[in-house]
Amino acid sequence: MAKKKSNRADYIVLLLLAAAIIGLLFYMLKRYHLNDEVGFTPDKGIVANPLMGYAPYAQDLEKCADTDLVFIKLRWADWEPEMGQYNTAFLESNFHIPLWKAEGKHAVIRFICDDPGEAGHADIPQWLLEATGDGTYYTGSSGSGYSPNYENEFFISRHAMAVSALADYFNQDDFAAYVELGSLGHWGEWHVQDSSGNSLMPSAETCWDYILAYTEHFQNVRFLMRRSYIHAVDAKLGIYNDVIGDQEQTDTWLEWTKTGGSQDAAAGTIDILPYPSFWKTAPAGGEITSGIDPERLFNEELPSLLRQVEDCHLTFVGPHIPDQEEYASAYEAVLRRIGYKYYVSRLSTTFSFSDDSIDIQLDWENDGSAPLYWDWPVMIKIFDSSGTLVYWETLDLKLSQLVPGETITTVTKVPFLDNIRDGLSVGISIKSYDGSDSVRLAMDMDMEIIDDSQIIYSFIQN
Repeated sequence: MAKKKSNRADYIVLLLLAAAIIGLLFYMLKRYHLNDEVGFTPDKGIVANPLMGYAPYAQDLEKCADTDLVFIKLRWADWEPEMGQYNTAFLESNFHIPLWKAEGKHAVIRFICDDPGEAGHADIPQWLLEATGDGTYYTGSSGSGYSPNYENEFFISRHAMAVSALADYFNQDDFAAYVELGSLGHWGEWHVQDSSGNSLMPSAETCWDYILAYTEHFQNVRFLMRRSYIHAVDAKLGIYNDVIGDQEQTDTWLEWTKTGGSQDAAAGTIDILPYPSFWKTAPAGGEITSGIDPERLFNEELPSLLRQVEDCHLTFVGPHIPDQEEYASAYEAVLRRIGYKYYVSRLSTTFSFSDDSIDIQLDWENDGSAPLYWDWPVMIKIFDSSGTLVYWETLDLKLSQLVPGETITTVTKVPFLDNIRDGLSVGISIKSYDGSDSVRLAMDMDMEIIDDSQIIYSFIQN
């Protein structure tokens, strides 16, 4: 009987010891704030970030002052005034490229051969006009000008050389971000008519010659076409809408992305294919229509304009944009609805006794209209109570896949080092590969900055 009492006593002691250990562990977890969970809300205001927002004409110093993007519309006549002689001096001075590079801006590029204006003028070089001479002078609702014969073999070959030279210039760095495949039609928008209203667009097959001139030479840029042409769908390019604000025309543009259609060419048609949700993998851009009186567009028709901006999932708007001073409310309302807005919606920390570490789980979301189309590295950085960096790791997170409406979860196992027992801070750093650009998280909170990291969570042991 004495032995049974001894066993019972030992059992009670073990239970008490286990309870004490569990109590101590819970005390430690609470004391050191090792198990925690916190939620965050997105910032609904304007969040300025790289590679998104307004893209005014690069010549306009005032409008470009507060934007990351500038718009460069370059006529072939200005780029190659003499055959084989490319005017980089004009390109840099006319569009203030050294200034914008120094300020860390990026460019949207469109190369054009036909800019409607005064009757009798041409926008291709004079030497090329004389060498070909088989184009068409026109006067119509778009204005007047000269449409080259886009089927001319010499014209096609010289165009490829001109675009290749332009790509060589911009491939020197990451200044160019988006290239709108212009070249064809009025303003490079892939529609052109003679004075009688007949289409002068080349065949769908010939269009590939103009597209390849861009895609085979420009590096690290994202391409866009005017509509969801078969070429854009096959090459997985973005598209742009240059009549944002015109409800009827924008509805047509959107309908093309849903059901497709066709466009007349000089011989036959060019297919427009369904391209639903293209913005999840390729950018949408465009400019505000100039066909509606701005006083009406940015006031009584503003709700319609904003719906169109949201429906198009725009990353950038330009070159025609609302005047920042005269139409401040519209300017800000549009800006709030374009681009990406990454944020952490939930953070949780869990202590692991088995390997003496803290698992930090982050739920990532995008409250914007589109993703960032470059997968810049996302780093989590852990700082001790004095602000010293003690641990860092690149997260398994592709920003291009973080689209609105979806959540991506990352888990980081942080060693429970002695120097974070008194407190720690969790920081996030998102920078371009060369370190010149940083992404600001769109979180409704005051975030301390340590080095290049935004601090989203801190605990200091009292």
